[in-house]
Amino acid sequence: MWTAKEGDVRKREFIETAIKIFKNKGYEKTSINDILKEMNITKGAFYYYFKSKEALLGEVVNELIQGIGIMIKEVAQRNDLSAVAKLEKIFKQMNQYRKDNISSYSRLYELQQREENAFIARKLMKKTLSLNIIHIQNIINQGIEEGAFKTSNTFETAELYIRLATLCKEKVMNIIADKSYRDNPEVMHKTVESILIFYSETLERVLGAKEGTLNFMSK
Repeated sequence: MWTAKEGDVRKREFIETAIKIFKNKGYEKTSINDILKEMNITKGAFYYYFKSKEALLGEVVNELIQGIGIMIKEVAQRNDLSAVAKLEKIFKQMNQYRKDNISSYSRLYELQQREENAFIARKLMKKTLSLNIIHIQNIINQGIEEGAFKTSNTFETAELYIRLATLCKEKVMNIIADKSYRDNPEVMHKTVESILIFYSETLERVLGAKEGTLNFMSK
């Protein structure tokens, strides 16, 4: 039966259990009772931490993107880096963050692969934009002042940049998590490199930057 635990520990158990069941059954088909049964706890314990299943999903989303949001804000506010250097640093640190947390992100990707869970990807993107768009916009404005970027609408450019950069990183992470690629590291490296080059070129066009401005390859 349920026993009392430290708040953060219990809350994490809810999040971990939710990810597991959402992945297996789909979000819509998962009930609060499914979660209670898996954890062997009472309904009162659930409502102590969450007002609803939707609130629990919100915590799942926050758990996966909060760390990245903090990192982006810290880099964006630095005064010792050019705009180009900031975007490159953010991109590389985000890739490293995902590698360091590959277990959580692999489960997230698996979770989104179910057709009935497609809206979770939209929720993640909406949260990602709300947390980060102002910081990316500030970097773009800095880049315009420095003569590196040229665009007529920095807000829309920031949103498109985030969407494309996120797609790129998801593709890279899917490759890294794919066992068939891990068994052939040379092929994996070449595939990742080709994706990074393509998206670097695409994002340069979005920013109105000269060819070769961005370098997302590890130095």
